[in-house]
Amino acid sequence: MAIQTNAEEFRQFFPEVDLIQDASLRQGVIDIWMELAAETSWERFEDIPKNLTHEKHMTLIGHISGVTKQAISMADISEKLHGVTVDRDLLIAACLLHDISKPLESEHDPGGPPSGGSVPPAKKTEFGAKIQHGVYGAHKIWAKNLPRATEIAHLVITHTRASNTRSMSYEAALLFYADWADSDAGIVKGGGAPFAAKWVEEK
Repeated sequence: MAIQTNAEEFRQFFPEVDLIQDASLRQGVIDIWMELAAETSWERFEDIPKNLTHEKHMTLIGHISGVTKQAISMADISEKLHGVTVDRDLLIAACLLHDISKPLESEHDPGGPPSGGSVPPAKKTEFGAKIQHGVYGAHKIWAKNLPRATEIAHLVITHTRASNTRSMSYEAALLFYADWADSDAGIVKGGGAPFAAKWVEEK
C-alpha cells in the first residue's frame, strides 16, 4: 500500500513550503514527501498518528503544520522585537522534514484500541521500534542532495531527545521549542503531563 498524492495536495497540507525561496530546496522538500508517500503502508496522510502515546489522537500532518506555523510566528516576533536574523529557508525546510520518518514508524492496526480522535488505531512498526527517530529524515535529505543538506539534516536530528547531539543555531531552537509546544498541546488534550512538568520532575 501507499499514499496516492501529488505536490498540489502537499501544498494544501503545508502551504508554508512556498515560503522557501530556494526553488531547488522547495522542490526537494516536496520530493522527499512524495517518496515517503510511496514507501508508507498508510493510505492517507490524514490517518497517520503523531505518535502512539498521549498524542495518538493527533495527526502527523496537524503536528507538522502546527510546528511550522509556530516556528514562523516565533521567528517573526524575534526579528521584529529583538532584531534576530532568522534563516527562513533553513527553518521552514527543517520544520517540514523533522518528522518525515513517522509515516514509516507506525501502521494501521484494525483491532487496536481507538485513538480518541479521527486517527484510526495504529501500532508501531519494526522500523519504528528499531530506528532512532530523526535518522531516516537525515538519510532522505542527504540522498536527495538538498541544498545545505548537512545543515538541514542536523536540525532534523537534533530536534528530538532521542539524539545525543544538540545544535547551537537559533533556527534549531525555534524548531525545538515549536515541536515541544505543539506536542504539549496534544499531550494535554490526551490527558498527559506536558513536557515542562516532566522537566521539573527530572531535576
